[in-house]
Amino acid sequence: MLFAAGLGAMLAGCGYTFGTGLEQRGVRSIALTVVGNETYRQRLEAELGLALSRQLHDATGLVLADRSTADATLHVVLSEAHERTLVTGLRTDPVREGAFEAAVRIRLVGRDGTVLIERRLLDRTEFRSPIGEDLTSARNELVEDLARKIALALESDF
Repeated sequence: MLFAAGLGAMLAGCGYTFGTGLEQRGVRSIALTVVGNETYRQRLEAELGLALSRQLHDATGLVLADRSTADATLHVVLSEAHERTLVTGLRTDPVREGAFEAAVRIRLVGRDGTVLIERRLLDRTEFRSPIGEDLTSARNELVEDLARKIALALESDF
């Protein structure tokens, strides 16, 4: 117990902080722009936008707001999306195991135009057809995971 208190005092004294510091910078509300898509995967950006609007509300202390009233605006661009075959199968089941990978660029811009956060995030999900998974289930999981990672990146130094 004494050790934990001493460690906390030491970290505070050294200037270490946890999180991104958005609240200290006056960012309590956020606007989400339409998610951009630089890939050939159609509609993936729409699915990511919906998942992200849910995650921002559920996982952060930030309030979703209109762009004209928000303290900051979040820009998200889907920059990569690939599927990979990991294990091939027979003619009736050509892909027994596969993966779906994606990358996004996020940029949080304050009302005054200052870039508050800028990151590139990656995610990968795998699927196994013998247990009922497929590319669609992997895609759904990937979208939810990316949305969660984006929310975490806004709340912490993820």
